[in-house]
Order: sequence, then C-alpha cells, then structure tokens
Amino acid sequence: MMDDETLTAYHEAGHAVIGYVMGGQIESVGLYAEADEWLPERFGDCHVNWGRVHADSDWQIQREVLTILAGPVAEMIYRGEKLHPASYPPWQHDWHWAWQRGEKLIRDPGGRAALLESVVLWLHHHMNDDLCWAAIAAVSDELLAHETLDAEQLADTLSFWIRN
Repeated sequence: MMDDETLTAYHEAGHAVIGYVMGGQIESVGLYAEADEWLPERFGDCHVNWGRVHADSDWQIQREVLTILAGPVAEMIYRGEKLHPASYPPWQHDWHWAWQRGEKLIRDPGGRAALLESVVLWLHHHMNDDLCWAAIAAVSDELLAHETLDAEQLADTLSFWIRN
C-alpha cells in the first residue's frame, strides 16, 4: 500500500531504527507533527535523545546525519524507487538538515554532497538487511496501529530485532 500514512510510517520508522542502532534513545515517534520553533508542520516526527554529548563532535554529527537520512532511505526502499532526497520535495527538509549538520564535517559543498550521497548508499545497503528491515517494518506496523509510540513502546519493539 502506498498511501501517505504508510509512507510516513516507514519514513519515521527509518529514523527511529537507525537512531536506536546509533545509540540514541528514541523518546517518541509519530505519524503527525505540528509546527514548532524548529520545524514546520509535517507528516511525522521522531524525537531522538542523544544524551550528554558534544554536539559538534565528528562522531555526533555522523550519528545525526545517518539518522536524518535514514527516513528518506527507508521510504525509498519501501517504494522500490531510488529518488534523491535533495530533489524529491517530501524529503528536501531531511536533506537540508543533513546538509547543515554535515557542514561541520566538510565545508566544501561538492565534498559534502558526495559524503551525503555515500551515506544514502550505505544506508540503503544496510537497511536492506533482513533484521534491520524487519525492525523498520515492525515499528511501521506499530505506528500504523497507534499513530504515536513512546520510548518504552519503541524499546519493546526494537529490542526484539536489535541488540545494542
């Protein structure tokens, strides 16, 4: 099924699973999100708590970029289409956000674009792994059933598929 709600569920599940794998605590994930001081109104939302980290460390930026781009990649895999996050309108916000975070790693725009594109390819390869995809599908199913999942619900679902 390719309706907006299902696509959003896979998109947000991608963010949640990769954020979880990268060591973040997923505080909540939902299918609907209102505008706030940081983001415009959007279809879904995933809140990751990285804990006490230095926000500008290379490792933290890498974790965030992977998590940000995991949403479009999960949706891309579900759709069976390789669309570019920079040119596909629903994903442009994700690309822009990853672009901004990636500036701390690579100032040169050409090098940064190459980095982000390599991240998309890496994610596409690894998110197609059977266990990772099963975790994404499980979170997506839970989102479609409940619309919003809190940290405990996500941890219960993800701990079955992923051992941190």
